Amino acid sequence: MDTKEKKLIQLIFKSIFGINDPKILEMLEKTCTIVKKQKDEILFRQYQKGSIIYYLIDGRIKLYRLDEKGNECVVHFVRNNEFFAEILLTQDVYPVNAQMLMDSIMIGIDKNILLSFLKPNPELSLHIIYLFSQRINYLVDTLERLSTQNAKERFLNYLNYLKRTQKSNTIVLDLPKQELALLLGMSKETFSRIEKQLIQEGIICVKNKQIDILKQILP
Repeated sequence: MDTKEKKLIQLIFKSIFGINDPKILEMLEKTCTIVKKQKDEILFRQYQKGSIIYYLIDGRIKLYRLDEKGNECVVHFVRNNEFFAEILLTQDVYPVNAQMLMDSIMIGIDKNILLSFLKPNPELSLHIIYLFSQRINYLVDTLERLSTQNAKERFLNYLNYLKRTQKSNTIVLDLPKQELALLLGMSKETFSRIEKQLIQEGIICVKNKQIDILKQILP
């Protein structure tokens, strides 16, 4: 790992975790490696054992599961400056597949070394676990929605999620509609049909990537 990469890792820990102590940063740096993958490469597979949590520096990654029939169910599209595979803090198996959608560079963090470092640092430990738990809860909720809700319910739940996170009744879609359709477990045609239906029902108004929520969509 060169000096530039070391500085980048320290910057990430500073900005995300608020760590400024040079000694702590140096120790955390030792838990990390720089990982580079090319488009279409698989980083890890569903049910594969592992111990590495990742942070995407630059690129685009698709997280997906395969059902019993081999059908692909997209769970999440990882974007720059985002952690993924945090679930390994609570288990030793990746629950999804991770495939590169473009050439990508990321930081790999060994969870075993990280956890051993966090034990004598309870305040920092709680802070990091809190940040990761939010992402884990989001992914667990996504998997549950894919398995229990119909297409329209998944669409409405996603709008409600954006409304909460963006704190506004006017929301901006954070993904292209084709990728959103995959994320919500439906075809692009089904996505467009539900969107049109909600417009006709006076529930939403759509202007390109902007959606105005006109009525309460969920209790």
